[in-house]
Amino acid sequence: MDFDIVEIKGYYDTEIINYDFTNLKDWGISEENAHFLIDIGVPEQYDDFSFYESGAFQVKVIEGEEYIQIGQFASYGMRDSYGLYLKQGSDMFFTTSSLDKSNVYMLNKNLRTFFLFHLIRSELATKMRLEGTYTSDKYARALRVYFEKIDPIAMTKVTGHICWKTTKQGCNFSRNLAWFYL
Repeated sequence: MDFDIVEIKGYYDTEIINYDFTNLKDWGISEENAHFLIDIGVPEQYDDFSFYESGAFQVKVIEGEEYIQIGQFASYGMRDSYGLYLKQGSDMFFTTSSLDKSNVYMLNKNLRTFFLFHLIRSELATKMRLEGTYTSDKYARALRVYFEKIDPIAMTKVTGHICWKTTKQGCNFSRNLAWFYL
């Protein structure tokens, strides 16, 4: 399957936020992420993700480094939200954990990849269901193959969010799917 990131806009339920390139650069957002925010855009709300207008961005110091909070993740029933961050001068996209807000965890190598993961998730599930081949195990294995090709670092630096391998505690990807992508 081939995926065109522009198709992600078809999954947006709310208006796309208008950003100014110069303003994004003044915040310290990388050119890669600034271009994504301008060229493709992000909605105010996407699933359980909320993205901020640039006037609501905040610089936060976490683990001694500055991060720009551009949004948050809060699923129904969660006590606390997770921040969504870009590191100043870096392409990488991060989050925190509601259990340990003093740590940041890399989600993806950039915003484009984050939204591409979501596009793949949706398109692959639809395709497998139409073909009658969908099971959570098959879906999880297929996602992993795509995700590892697109962002192998995110798939190896799995700190607390995704469990890809079976462990003594019994965690495996098909039963403990990535809460950001599934």
